[in-house]
Amino acid sequence: MTAIPRRFRVAVTGTWNWLEVAGELFRRAGIDSEIVPLRSRSECLRWLVRGRRFDAVHHVWGNRRFPGVVFRLSGVPTVWHWIGSDVTAFRRVCRAGGGLRGAVDRRIALRWSRAHLADSPELAHELAECGVAAQVVRLLPKSIEAPVEPLPRRPSVLSYWNPGSRDLYRCPIVLRLAAALPTVDFLIAGDEGTGLSATPNVKFLGRLRDLGEVYSRTSIYLRLVKHDSLSAMVLEAMARGRHVIYSQPFPHAELALDFDQARAALTRLLERSTANETGAAYIRANFNLDIEAQTLRSCYRQWFGPGACRAVAQDHEVRG
Repeated sequence: MTAIPRRFRVAVTGTWNWLEVAGELFRRAGIDSEIVPLRSRSECLRWLVRGRRFDAVHHVWGNRRFPGVVFRLSGVPTVWHWIGSDVTAFRRVCRAGGGLRGAVDRRIALRWSRAHLADSPELAHELAECGVAAQVVRLLPKSIEAPVEPLPRRPSVLSYWNPGSRDLYRCPIVLRLAAALPTVDFLIAGDEGTGLSATPNVKFLGRLRDLGEVYSRTSIYLRLVKHDSLSAMVLEAMARGRHVIYSQPFPHAELALDFDQARAALTRLLERSTANETGAAYIRANFNLDIEAQTLRSCYRQWFGPGACRAVAQDHEVRG
């Protein structure tokens, strides 16, 4: 009797808030995958035993040192998917050297990886300057496939950061804007506000798995980040017809790099009572999960052969 070959399987791991997004792309690409959270060093070490049941590991967040060494010891080929500030950190290492740790980081990225993906062309270009060749697969959340909603009657502003990224997301500027606009609610996702001094109109929402209800309460999404790929929250908010203020150029969004520019943009947008229909149409026309899944599928066939991908189900057939 001929043995039935085991299907090619991928462990999807990395930063927690992107795992479901990556898992959805793998599902649409017809690549068998399992989300495997590795939240501690002990869980990474257990990978040395259980990881061998996988044929590849897809790590969302490029070049993590400890997991990178563990993946190397396990012998499971690793694909690093770079998403933003991980690129900034790696570029810093490449410029400064970084001693022994920097040497390990470069070895993980340049010699111990099977392949690299980047969340945007801009990140791929920055990685190329460090000698890392990355193909682009955008991590698009399924939640961008959402209808336009009317703006809430009471205007509010949504922003995001977590306790470890307050500086990156320019938390002090956002809180200063809230103080300057005391009649407008500012909703902060990702942070519970511990240790921060904020005016009463700031509502800290903490970590949320689903922002759908929050977007419904939002008029404007404010993202003042020092370095970014293409923000999934920008896409989610704009797909629903929310107005967006962003610290990098993006079609149908207001550009703001500092307090004064952000305050002026907020003043203009708070006067609008209708949804950002033009922005929503732009998202529908230019960002498609099935196209990204097709690219992911092509990459895995290139790296691991045709057996890495099964036939795609008819209801999620990938189209170019």
